[in-house]
Amino acid sequence: MKKRGVTFIAIKRKNMIKSDKEREYYRSLSKLRKKIETLFSVVDNFGLRFIRAVSRRGLAVKIILSLSVSISIS
Repeated sequence: MKKRGVTFIAIKRKNMIKSDKEREYYRSLSKLRKKIETLFSVVDNFGLRFIRAVSRRGLAVKIILSLSVSISIS
């Protein structure tokens, strides 16, 4: 994951945060996490559970096709 620039961050509990700057950092992480979880929930509601794609373009095509099929069935 380091090669791709991905960093995993453990969220601290409220009583472990020492400064206001750190508190704001974790607040912004929390907002970002909420947005990501909402997006995954929406995608899951459309029936997209597992998509195997090699490229971004392939992923986009599979998502568009899955959404158009699920909309035409409804």
